[in-house]
Amino acid sequence: MAACGLGEEQKRIWISTISEMMNEGPRMILRLPKIRQVLVAHPEPFRWYSRRRMELEMLELKRHNRFLLCMDKNYVVDETDVMLQAITKRMDDIVTEVRERMIMEGSPVNSHQYVFDRILM
Repeated sequence: MAACGLGEEQKRIWISTISEMMNEGPRMILRLPKIRQVLVAHPEPFRWYSRRRMELEMLELKRHNRFLLCMDKNYVVDETDVMLQAITKRMDDIVTEVRERMIMEGSPVNSHQYVFDRILM
C-alpha cells in the first residue's frame, strides 16, 4: 500500500473493497457451479426467456421513440396512433406469455406490471 502512493481515504476504501470481495468471493464461487449446471442441463427455458426479454426491451425503445413522435406541443400523446397501439399490444402479449409460463411452473405471480418491471430490470 505504501508503494502505491494512495491517500489515507483511498487506502481505507481500497481495503474495504478488497475485504468485501474476499468475504463475498466464496459464496459467489459456490453459486457459480449451480448456475452453470442449470444452464447446461436446461438451456431451452433460458433461451426462451432471453428472446422474450430482448424483444420486450426493443419494443420498449420503439414505444419510447413513438411516444416522442406522437406527442404534441402540450406533451399530450396521441393514443390513437396505430403503430403505438401495435407496439403496446405486442408488449402486453409478451408479458402475459411470461406470466402464464411462470404460473404454470408454480410461481405465485399476481401482477402483470410486476412481471413487466422484473423483466426489464
